[in-house]
Amino acid sequence: MILTDAQQRLLPTDNEVDFYREHGYYVSPVLFTEQELSVILDASERFYRSEVDEPAATVPDRYRPTGKYGPGLRKHDQSSMFSKQLRMLATSPLLGAIASRLSGSPQIRLWHDQLLYKPTDSPEKQSNVGWHTDRGYWKTCTSQNMVTAWVPFHDCDEEMGTITMVDGSHLWPDNTDGLNFFSNDLEGLERNFITGGKPVVKTPINLLKGQVSFHHCLTIHGSGPNRRTEPRRSMAVHMQDQANRYKEYRYPDGRLARHDLDVLCRKLGDYPDYSDPDFCPVLYSSE
Repeated sequence: MILTDAQQRLLPTDNEVDFYREHGYYVSPVLFTEQELSVILDASERFYRSEVDEPAATVPDRYRPTGKYGPGLRKHDQSSMFSKQLRMLATSPLLGAIASRLSGSPQIRLWHDQLLYKPTDSPEKQSNVGWHTDRGYWKTCTSQNMVTAWVPFHDCDEEMGTITMVDGSHLWPDNTDGLNFFSNDLEGLERNFITGGKPVVKTPINLLKGQVSFHHCLTIHGSGPNRRTEPRRSMAVHMQDQANRYKEYRYPDGRLARHDLDVLCRKLGDYPDYSDPDFCPVLYSSE
């Protein structure tokens, strides 16, 4: 897939790739314009009102927005299947090309997207995102080299509860268990960190509108409360490298690990095909 000269200039440098591999995250320059993000924000509003486009592939109704939400965090997987504008963001070749540079994989496929809405924190409902690794929810993947792009739709800082990385934690011992996206108890979760003797350095990622934060699938991350009067709006675009395939995984109690894509994707023999073009299209290929 060919990028424009302007897009090529937005790719991470060799030094920035080295930083990502040492620290587990990377902050891009401005990738998206004010106009592009305005279109995305409007599309997310239509999604929340249940004004959706019909998906090209079969997607169960449980993924459709209901238009009815409580006071807490909203997280919609597969949102881009119901919105052409959100799909354009989730399948951005530029995001794929950056993930390719960071991971060293010549091809990047979409894994899945999550539309996120973090309301203003309140005594009735806290809005933290608990410390977790993305890989902890992807036990059926063979790869440990997957990349997430977090795209806020506006300026985002600590006051708004921006994403926060635990520096270098992708190089620590296995932290894929014992952490929890949905927990508000950040201090309690931190006591579960397995650091291998390394210091815990928490880095809030403050972003200007149009910038994007990328992180390794083993990097521990989360976010604190939103203290602003307006909600924090964003999309997480999870991406898989060329080598990723399905593998059977059982938890210590014998339960078989499952991911939503195991049901959504077409089958390759007896197993889900994580290269299904409907759900996991190629975003970028240098070959």
